[in-house]
Amino acid sequence: MDKGLLQNIIDDFKGFNKNTLLIENNDGFLFRKDIRSIFESAGINIILGTQLEQRIAFELKSEDKVIALVTKDKVRHLEDIRSQSVAFEFSIAKYLPAYHIPTIIKLDIEVLDQLFMENQLFLLNQKETKTLVEYIVHKLRTKIRPLDLTSIEAALNNELSKITIDWDAICHLISKSIPVAILSGQMKELKIQINQANEHFQQYLESSYKQKINSSAIKKPQIVSKILEYLSFNFSDEKLALIVVDGLSYWQYELFADQISGIKDQQVIFSWLPSITQLSRQAIFRGNKPTVDYIQNPTNESKLWSSFWKDKGLDVSQIGYSYGGVDFKNIHSITKLAIVYKDLDAHMHHSPDYSMLFGLTKDWIGRSQIVSVINRLRSHGFKVFLTTDHGNIEAIGWRGLKGREKLGTNKSGSLSTRHIEYSEKWLTEEFLYANQDIKDVLKVDDHTIYFQNDFSFSNEPELVTHGGSHILEVLIPFIEIEHE
Repeated sequence: MDKGLLQNIIDDFKGFNKNTLLIENNDGFLFRKDIRSIFESAGINIILGTQLEQRIAFELKSEDKVIALVTKDKVRHLEDIRSQSVAFEFSIAKYLPAYHIPTIIKLDIEVLDQLFMENQLFLLNQKETKTLVEYIVHKLRTKIRPLDLTSIEAALNNELSKITIDWDAICHLISKSIPVAILSGQMKELKIQINQANEHFQQYLESSYKQKINSSAIKKPQIVSKILEYLSFNFSDEKLALIVVDGLSYWQYELFADQISGIKDQQVIFSWLPSITQLSRQAIFRGNKPTVDYIQNPTNESKLWSSFWKDKGLDVSQIGYSYGGVDFKNIHSITKLAIVYKDLDAHMHHSPDYSMLFGLTKDWIGRSQIVSVINRLRSHGFKVFLTTDHGNIEAIGWRGLKGREKLGTNKSGSLSTRHIEYSEKWLTEEFLYANQDIKDVLKVDDHTIYFQNDFSFSNEPELVTHGGSHILEVLIPFIEIEHE
């Protein structure tokens, strides 16, 4: 398969014999958040900012990463940096020479890839480039039929009117609709319906969430803290691999679900509340309720995974943990394997909306080779389980914290902008007293405050994040994939 635009650029950047690049980029292409996120997941860290900030990045660089110190104007770095670097000017026009660059510089990755694959023999002016772009966008959008929003609304209302609401069915319906809505430009209308469903979901959480925590895991884990109990009870004598993709919403799973062959049991389970990594992913690997003093990192995660299975009688040689990929050379003795992917969560935090996250997710699916990894694990006799710690939401900025509101917050280091963790209860009470206007859309749990609707503690008008109790954050995939 031909390489896309970004892979060609990445290969060129990695083709130098030095791992520090000094790049002058006047057109600003490398300043785009989505581009920087993709490059970072490919092992190239693009460093912007002042010369001091770039100097610090240079001093702290690791040998296995390429760092690109990028500026819009030519900068004369100190001799020790220049002697260890390759300096050049980058322009997207080198890769897309036939087009009017100001017209294409901010286009979605999928459109840029289509332009890259076009075999243009003549230079196109601004008008001609715009006409071609409009044609490509139309072609991409008409690959699928637009959503029948009336039918979706009717289906949602039918489920929500039942005495016992089938939240799995609602999650599947919403998740299949979101990618279509993104491509067809109907996301704004679909969000209205999703948020109406979320109002019912918050009522359900109020009455049923604690039951999930104390539920039986024999037939199915209803919440992330029950995953290990389910695996241990049902598959203690089998080879199993648990893949945890940080921040994978169910709709993102739908983008590659059809690529996974074989028998799949596609379940919906609950994240921990609030939906932050430090709690919810800890709950997965602890196999129990998370603790507030836990420090989230791969080392501690590996210890939790190993400790759980050693308590079940397994030898340490049978237990494997991998962060970001799998070493298949050392897999033969392992019967219980955990794999964590972090890059997709990073892409999510770089995205201002679902449209960008859609493109970044498609890129991640190919670059991570997630489907190939699943197939290889199955060929080695593993039963594969795919899940996540939390989903994500295209949120609206309520406002950022200010002044005293920041005092004693963010103990976990979470990137979430939908929850606040205060160190003292009086700080929680003070915030609530001062912000009566949002009290009806907040959930308070001891020292923690988080949003139930689609607001965020941010000054950005719109951003993709997590950390609250919205249906898109809490209902997440738990997929069982049979071995071959």
